[in-house]
Amino acid sequence: MSWRNHKTHKEETKAVKEALARRGIKTKVGHGKGTGWAWLEINIGNPEHRNGIILDQFGLGRYTAEEIQLQDKVLLIAQEITGRHGDYNGEIMILAQD
Repeated sequence: MSWRNHKTHKEETKAVKEALARRGIKTKVGHGKGTGWAWLEINIGNPEHRNGIILDQFGLGRYTAEEIQLQDKVLLIAQEITGRHGDYNGEIMILAQD
């Protein structure tokens, strides 16, 4: 894992969580299990709690522009802090769920 800025998953998790908290973004940060052990997982919580979903006339939801910007911002911060890059956003997964 020499292409990353941290030696262990624990160090990486802590650094990302602190960087996002400094910017006022509440998250849960961890790493995948099993075959996804190398993936950094960042959960920004349910977008419905941030009014981040718009329902259309059929009751189907889509993200607001603000929600998309938040997810993009979280990804960029995580990439900067971790040094991850490349395929699949450097194996960083942004989740928006409870």
